[in-house]
Amino acid sequence: MHVVTGKYLKEAVDRFPDAAKQIVAWRSVAKDAQWRSPADVKDIFADVDSVADYIIFRIHQNQYRLVTTIDYSRPQNGRIAEGHIWIRSFLTNKQYENAANWDKGVVR
Repeated sequence: MHVVTGKYLKEAVDRFPDAAKQIVAWRSVAKDAQWRSPADVKDIFADVDSVADYIIFRIHQNQYRLVTTIDYSRPQNGRIAEGHIWIRSFLTNKQYENAANWDKGVVR
């Protein structure tokens, strides 16, 4: 999977150093994946949530939420085309409660 707008992850690492290891680990797993459906994501991250078009990952013992949208890998011309993960925002649980924050990138 190609992680698009990964700069938001870098900003999240800088802003929330307590979650840095988990953010880096999430990106490593995600970029090596070939998810074809939400079920594939759930096979790797059991506590992922799907809300409307968003896929939401719980980070650092559920203290943070990584809000994403995903275009899944799919067959194309006899091979599997790479999917894309768009980072929409990285939020504290309090910020996550307001769905208006979900599409704002890393909240400053």
